[in-house]
Parts: sequence; structure tokens; C-alpha cells
Amino acid sequence: MELVTSIRKPTFTNARMHLIYGVPKCGKTAITAQLENHLILELEPGGADYVSGRVQEINKPKEFNEVIELIKASPTKVCDYLIVDTITKLDEWSEIVGTYNYMNKPQGKKFNRVGEKEDGAIIPHTDKRFETVHEIGQGYGYKHSREAMTTWYDQLLELVVLGKVSYIILIAHVKDKLVEARNGDSVETTDINLTGKVKSIFASRVDAIGHFYREDGKGYLSYDNEYKVVCGGRCPHLDGSILISEKMSDKSIKTYWENIYLK
Repeated sequence: MELVTSIRKPTFTNARMHLIYGVPKCGKTAITAQLENHLILELEPGGADYVSGRVQEINKPKEFNEVIELIKASPTKVCDYLIVDTITKLDEWSEIVGTYNYMNKPQGKKFNRVGEKEDGAIIPHTDKRFETVHEIGQGYGYKHSREAMTTWYDQLLELVVLGKVSYIILIAHVKDKLVEARNGDSVETTDINLTGKVKSIFASRVDAIGHFYREDGKGYLSYDNEYKVVCGGRCPHLDGSILISEKMSDKSIKTYWENIYLK
């Protein structure tokens, strides 16, 4: 192995893994559905019922895993833009998946079993007696749902590496919260609606985070992290607030994805 002595040019221009978040029903699905050669993995019930697009309805974690494997096994490229709508729903599912994963480990053999015995009948998640790993003391159980989320992230990124898709867009909902300012006052901030450390893990791994908002019939993706929002990215051209959509006189939506994904 030798030390590098030359300057390398950038190897990527656009965000391979892009996280977009905003308030529910602000138009996130509608604008991504206008991307050419897309595939929307719709995890929210009815979330894409009013848009025209290539939509794969997914109702449970098992179906999500099956679709990932189908894309991976495809002999050709599946799409340019793979849209996961939403990872907030995926985060909810991870609590159940993480619980079952824990139950399959030696330390969880008695968890959610009748009589708390290893040979006791399994209590399914549809039973009111079912407990999730988030109820384990001192927050220990959260690591199991977190592992489920990071596994899904790695599987999605692998689809880009294998050339099955070109770009992945992760859609999330927004969460407002109050934080204490330096002067002691409480200020409202806009945050990504994900659980605990999952938010920071995803935020550190994706190439770009855009906060979608609308003003006067126009939609913007903000990458300016100076004003009480979590956003930004590694791509130099994703800076400040970028016009992404505009409502036309006939009520249709015109998008400007060329501002986000440079040719």
C-alpha cells in the first residue's frame, strides 16, 4: 500500500441517497412521482392514491423485504429513482421487527412467550399482551429496532452499488419540537420524524437532506441548516432553498428536478 500523492476529482455529482422530509400531505409524493423512470415503494396506506406513477403498495415489513430482494435479483436495471415513502413508517415497523429479532436471540428466548418460558407459546404482535423491545428497561431494547433500520438502509444502498437503481429518495415526515435557546427561551425547531439515534444515523449516512416546504404555490427544498431545521448535504450544488415545484394555472404541478439532479 502506498500513500496517495495526487489530487482526485469528485467521483459523484448527485446524491445517491437523498432524504426529503416535510409535513404530511404537503406534496412530497406528488413531486417525486414526476421523476422520470421512478418506482415508488408506498408504505403509507393510501399515500399515493391521488398521484399518477409507478407505485408498489407495501403493507408490512415482509413485503418490503420481498421487494428489495426482487429488485436485487433483477437481471437489468429496475429504475433510475427508487422512492421509499415513507421511512417514518419503516421506523414504526422496525419496533416490531426488532422485537422478533430479539426473541430469536438467546437473551430473548423467554420474551413474549406464555409463562415467560422458552418453550411457551409465542405471543404475536397482534395480541394485546405483546411487548416490544422498547419496553425493556434503560432503553436497552432500542438497539434492536435500530439494527433493523440500519439493515434496511444497507440493503437499499446495495441496490445502488449493484446498479439496480441510480438514486434513492427516502421520504420522511416532519416532527416539530421545542428546544431551549441560549437565552433560556424555548424555540420551535423542525426535525425529522424518526426514533432516537436512528435519526442521527440516517442523517450522517445520506448524501443530502432536504426540507420540503411550500410558499405561495411554489415548493422548495431547503438545504440551509442555519435556520432551525435539519438539512444539508455533501453535494456542492445543493445549497440554500431550491425551487422544486410550482402550481400552474390549470392546477397541475410543474417540477424542476433538474435543479436537484444535475445531468
